Amino acid sequence: MKIKTLFNLSLILLVGSMAHAEPLTVAVYDFKGDAEAASYGNNVTTLVTANLTTETNLIMLERAELTKALSEQAFGVSGMVSSDAAARIGQITGAKVLVAGQVIKTGKDHLIIVANIIGTETGRLFADKVEGATDNLSDLTTDLSRKIAQTITDQTTNLVMAAAESHADRLARIVKSITGTNRPTVSVSIIHYNGKPWHEPVVEGEFGVVLLKAGFTVVDDNSDRKPDVEIVGGGNVTAQTHRGGLYSSSYTLDVKIQERRSGTIIAFDRQNSTATEAGQNAAMAAAQVKVVDDLAERILPLLAK
Repeated sequence: MKIKTLFNLSLILLVGSMAHAEPLTVAVYDFKGDAEAASYGNNVTTLVTANLTTETNLIMLERAELTKALSEQAFGVSGMVSSDAAARIGQITGAKVLVAGQVIKTGKDHLIIVANIIGTETGRLFADKVEGATDNLSDLTTDLSRKIAQTITDQTTNLVMAAAESHADRLARIVKSITGTNRPTVSVSIIHYNGKPWHEPVVEGEFGVVLLKAGFTVVDDNSDRKPDVEIVGGGNVTAQTHRGGLYSSSYTLDVKIQERRSGTIIAFDRQNSTATEAGQNAAMAAAQVKVVDDLAERILPLLAK
């Protein structure tokens, strides 16, 4: 009885987890044939797309929609799609996985079909292969489609980026992790230190948000009340890249935390964080926010002691 109960419970949990798993959007790009197999490419693309459509955990992007969304000449013609191109396709169409490939004819009637399975978010690539007689194309593509579907299922965590912790959830977790009860009055002054100095409003603002949520009083130069603790520092954008329609920005921040009255240094700290967004300014702002949140996890417990 106990074994049966445990089995039923496990089955319920398994079905429940499967029911809540979100299906992945998949785009099938061209399977290109070599000189000897050029006529097979379109047929393989059509058959693989049709076969994958029957997989309940996959949402297939319609070929017409893919063609409309993309200028296909901008991508590879050999069945090998770069990670940059895959990222662009994912950004334009919403596809999480891109399938493309090659059809190679060896000998008089022998085909090798290679499928490349690319995560549009991670750039990770996996490959599956089948081979057989040219007059057995339907069975070959059916077998290949099963392999593709299995690879997508097995490698989902490598093909698709894990859902990021939201900003609100992270702030709630940081606040919850603070065990001390001390809540000194705090001021924040962060300067951009490359070239002409100016205050970093995003960084100072994020520090203020985190501190207030954690129960600290935040003051500035215009406040009548003086701070018990001063957070001062300098930050700078240390790297920016542009890849596949996405911008990546790295920001480094050095801070000093000091008691105002005694001059005692509570801590020196440095943090470099990177964020990726669709726009350059958005990437820089996201990197600055992430730097503050990364530092806050270490700094706030010290202030609360």
